[in-house]
Amino acid sequence: MEDLLTLLIKPLVTDIKKVKIEKTQDANNINFTINIPKEDIAKIIGKEGKMIKAIKNLVKIRAIKENVFVNLDVKEI
Repeated sequence: MEDLLTLLIKPLVTDIKKVKIEKTQDANNINFTINIPKEDIAKIIGKEGKMIKAIKNLVKIRAIKENVFVNLDVKEI
């Protein structure tokens, strides 16, 4: 799941090394916190939040296949 997030976020940011993805898991619930640098946060969220919604939908599809629930949080660093 984390590899999918990295694959989706990598083309949107200037330096993927500055992006930190934190994962916490409880039974069938997985929470991802994505820490994005200030200069790239607008690219990740997108116009009217369309980009982050698309990323969440793709991750949700993968989660359904793996029988888990996924929550994404985006934070600015």
